[in-house]
Amino acid sequence: GRHLALSPRFQTLLRYVPSAVLTALIAPEILIRHGVFDPGPANPRLWAGAAAVLVAFLSRNVLATIASGMLVLWLVQRFL
Repeated sequence: GRHLALSPRFQTLLRYVPSAVLTALIAPEILIRHGVFDPGPANPRLWAGAAAVLVAFLSRNVLATIASGMLVLWLVQRFL
């Protein structure tokens, strides 16, 4: 990569690649249940994902993000 001259605009676009790849990997796991697209409030993975995004935004802590998502998923599955 050091021998290639990339334009500044292309370098700026490359910053979005990790976010796009992570979204492409996680979104189907959250939004598809039992082989069916399920974005409704009865989807426990949606609640867990929303909690994880909120914790990630507020804390910037990966461990707290994972733990909160798992905890919310467990609680919602248990009580919903």
